[in-house]
Amino acid sequence: MIYTYDGSFFGYLSAVFDGWHDGVHQIEDICLEAEEASLFSASRFVTTDDGKARRILDGLLLQCGPKACHYLYYAFLAEQKDRGLSLLTYVRMAFCYKQDFLHHLSDEPIWKVRQWARKTGNERHKLLGLARFQELSDGMLYCRLKPTCCVIPVMAPHFVRRLPGERWVLHDIRRGLGVYYDREKPVMVTIPDVQAAPELSADELAIERAWQNYYRTIAIPSRKNEALRRNFMPKKYWPTLIEMKWLIAIPIRTLETIQSEI
Repeated sequence: MIYTYDGSFFGYLSAVFDGWHDGVHQIEDICLEAEEASLFSASRFVTTDDGKARRILDGLLLQCGPKACHYLYYAFLAEQKDRGLSLLTYVRMAFCYKQDFLHHLSDEPIWKVRQWARKTGNERHKLLGLARFQELSDGMLYCRLKPTCCVIPVMAPHFVRRLPGERWVLHDIRRGLGVYYDREKPVMVTIPDVQAAPELSADELAIERAWQNYYRTIAIPSRKNEALRRNFMPKKYWPTLIEMKWLIAIPIRTLETIQSEI
């Protein structure tokens, strides 16, 4: 039996709960409804049930501790292709080891999930420093991101603490998702793929030009280290960085010449 779900974390846990109830041995896969591609296996769509999902999380928290829940959630957000059965194996082993869970972190299924969780955690940490908010014409702050992992749900609490009195949006343009904060609580929203750029405030345009000028003029040519910059600011994030817009727009044949003058 192939269990499918809506793509949410609680949707996945609901599918795990139903599969466990029906008999773990007959679970062939747990995947998104859109990923189902088997012609020879029966499938069943599982509706998200918060009660079922919380029973699994509460059980992990009680029997294995908070680390087990942390690894599971962050590994899910890494969106690896084989996460369906890998995370199921992880949950089964966690419940088997119970309080001794932390003494078996080197076991292959648990180690793999930890690596996925670390990937999500590392990207979250990096993007917290590379997130750039722009003020829109209505006063709302807008941040455009294109992460590899689905990190905006775990980035949002940081900005709730840092910007409690502002309205803001974290927009994941890769997945068409966003987190909207209205000065009360953050909410996950779906953002359609709109080609037109959002309308910025007049002050924002001036601030961006000032920031770009500051970024260019503060550089010390004799200490330029491109490898180090790419390490702290990976090129895949440059299109969403305000200070890198001028660099991306420069033709490749003149890029090195202009950089040498900075």
